[in-house]
Amino acid sequence: MAVQDIVRILDEQAELYRELLDTANQKTPVLVKGDVDQLNVILQKERKLIAKAEQLEQQRILETHRHFVSLGYISRLNTLREVIQSVNQPELKQKLIEQQRELSKLLGELRRVNELNQQLIRQALAFIDYSIGLAVDDPAEDIVYQHPQKTNASGGRNGIFDTRA
Repeated sequence: MAVQDIVRILDEQAELYRELLDTANQKTPVLVKGDVDQLNVILQKERKLIAKAEQLEQQRILETHRHFVSLGYISRLNTLREVIQSVNQPELKQKLIEQQRELSKLLGELRRVNELNQQLIRQALAFIDYSIGLAVDDPAEDIVYQHPQKTNASGGRNGIFDTRA
């Protein structure tokens, strides 16, 4: 029965999303510490999980399509909502509704953690940009205003590093 296969796949997806959430939570302190080696290890694990998630989603779509073909119904979207609406058995329908809620909750939490990690990465990049800006600025430059035509008229470089190199 195609619906039982869909239920099995949804269970596997929920477990996989829990692993992805755990991985995303592991990434946060590593980003804060700036431990690039540990971050690479986590990213490799995450890539494998994402590949598995894509595979499971393709299986779910295939089984959903099979379910609708068996009912004589053609669905373009193959969504879980459509599957729930097509099921007549109350226990099975309730199980699918619970799975849908669980998956939505997991994906929402995963989105939240990933957004936090993105903010941490943006902050780290902003700090790096600021640090580079401090290193490149000329410490001998006056802090007072100078006329724009008179600034750097000597042809000297701005900053410690030669940016032409």
